[in-house]
Amino acid sequence: MAVRIVTLSIDKVQTFLFDTISEHTQKSQMNSGTLQNIISSSRIISEDLFRMIGVEGNDGFFSGMVKEILLKCSGVCIFSTDLEERQIKESLRKIFEFYYREYDGKLFIKYLCFETEVASDTDKLQVIRKCKKRLKSKSCLNEVIRENRQIIFEPQYSADKRVWTDEKKYPMFEETINKLYSKVLTDNERYFRIIYKADLDGMGQLFEGINSFEQYKRISEILSKYICLDSLAATTEAFKKTDDDFKLYPLYIAGDDILFAVPASYIVTGVNLCKVILREINDELEIEADYEEKFTISMSIGIEFTINREPIRYYYERVQRQLECAKITDSEGLKSMQPHIRICMNQYVFFDCIDKDAKPQSWSHFIHDLKILKSAESEGFKVHHFMYGLLSKITDPAVREHKLKYSNAVFYHLIPSYFESKSKLGEGELLLIDLLLKQVVEKKGRSSVIKFYDKDGRVKEKFEQYIRLLLLFSDERFHLTDHIPDYDVSNFDIQKKNIRTNVFNRVLRYLYQESLFNSVTSGAVDSDQIKKMRDLFVIDTKYKNQSGKDVQVYQTLRLSKSLLHQMKSLGADPDLDAKLIQLNVLKTKEKYEVSVETRKAGCKPPPSLYFDEKRFLDIAKSTNLWKEDYIDTLLIFNALNDQLIKYKILYPTTKNKKDGGVTKHGKNRYKNNDKNKPVYR
Repeated sequence: MAVRIVTLSIDKVQTFLFDTISEHTQKSQMNSGTLQNIISSSRIISEDLFRMIGVEGNDGFFSGMVKEILLKCSGVCIFSTDLEERQIKESLRKIFEFYYREYDGKLFIKYLCFETEVASDTDKLQVIRKCKKRLKSKSCLNEVIRENRQIIFEPQYSADKRVWTDEKKYPMFEETINKLYSKVLTDNERYFRIIYKADLDGMGQLFEGINSFEQYKRISEILSKYICLDSLAATTEAFKKTDDDFKLYPLYIAGDDILFAVPASYIVTGVNLCKVILREINDELEIEADYEEKFTISMSIGIEFTINREPIRYYYERVQRQLECAKITDSEGLKSMQPHIRICMNQYVFFDCIDKDAKPQSWSHFIHDLKILKSAESEGFKVHHFMYGLLSKITDPAVREHKLKYSNAVFYHLIPSYFESKSKLGEGELLLIDLLLKQVVEKKGRSSVIKFYDKDGRVKEKFEQYIRLLLLFSDERFHLTDHIPDYDVSNFDIQKKNIRTNVFNRVLRYLYQESLFNSVTSGAVDSDQIKKMRDLFVIDTKYKNQSGKDVQVYQTLRLSKSLLHQMKSLGADPDLDAKLIQLNVLKTKEKYEVSVETRKAGCKPPPSLYFDEKRFLDIAKSTNLWKEDYIDTLLIFNALNDQLIKYKILYPTTKNKKDGGVTKHGKNRYKNNDKNKPVYR
């Protein structure tokens, strides 16, 4: 049977809500908005629209004339009626005129009307899809403009006509954004707020996969149920029962968008609140899904910081950029993690699964890193100074654009300073270095390698963004007050083997393979010459221990830190440096060869290297390998080389208590023979 289908939607919703927040406070130049204004404006694009149409209440233009409601969700209404087209068009123009005049052109009603056969639920579903498609078309917009051109092109004067009559109270929300802090702190510019903008992902794909009208309608109702002010209020109230100090100010919530603010110290709670809303939606979608299908949606969240009394237009634009960055970022294997949340802060995107975290840049890992940062600070480590120093070094243009200088700057800054005291301060420093190095680790087959550069430069960029984030949260104004357990320092015993791998072994491997070989490889220098130069100072070798097992070690030429600094300060002069090395390294080739055989017979690590002056001068003068950067690399390698041995003595694992230089009685068997200390990898 043929019926007439009527469709209305409110356009420019976000613009309207944005203006609502700021309009009533422009006179005082505050842009803070009031809770009552926001509540009422949210109602205007939902309940008020439905009452105006007549699908709710008895006073609308189509009251008593609606045959069947096909779809009713925030800002959109589709229904059928037996009215004549002339009557329908007249009522639609009146609704358009009311909204356009009442809200000074800030709300624009798009509508359409057509006749079609609707005999089954399949027909109804096709009608909904047809209406949504036509609403997005230019022809629909052009037709609305043509029919209402006289109203549209009249000057609209902002007279603040709106009367806020909504009587529902929301005591769990703060009345203004400036009340997120106490009266004592409200005017203190040292205190920040965090703005969240969340948006549901996969909505189009979800509805495209629905083949039942009733299911389409129920899912629309589920989304409307949870993406609304009442749902945000209920979730906020539940969080306040756990932490009465938690405060939230809603900026708007409509359609599939949520915008709200919390104190800067509650960054984790703000994300958890979004996760609860998403979980509740997906729980109901799971019940709604048939046996063979699965309905899930994901969420993107943009996070931005704002200071007291900053105009909304500034932080709104910034948080929108963060949200867009979250939405366009993809990650390998992300689809298998449904449902998930993407969280973007400082253009750095974290991934978070609702039920588990499985990505290297997961949100849970970030929170874990913040706990480590907080723990290191509590032990006296100057985190802010440490992070700022690192960032300052690697963002220097002279360093940033040079591969070897960049990696050397990072590794030199991350050489541990306190762990030899075996104190909580030293352990906190090691954990902090460990979490930084994990940001540049990439899986390569079954192993993991350090990587600073890729084709588009994203690895280096993300590393610097992460340092900026940690630097931000090392500021006392951003200390977390969320109910998050502190990092358990006793976990260091569990982590000590991983720290040995991440802080020492993997860095030494990078220095050996990349800094002393690949990074200096060029067409002008034969790779065999590069290898021969490296072998003068470091050799990757192995020996058989008393159990007959092969043990890998680095054989090194023992050069002191002061000597390497002296050679660098003198400008990397091959002749002068050869003399300096010869004065400090007294071992001859003959003594070296005797020592090799003796230690091999005793199943001991090979001795330190001797200095081959002739070969050094031949290579250094025929190539450009001997530079200050090369000396820097040797300095870093030797420092970490020595520290690894000390680390294994101070923090032995079950496996290396015997092989790592510590006897079962706890004595260091290399105590009187430092020059022959091996480095295990």
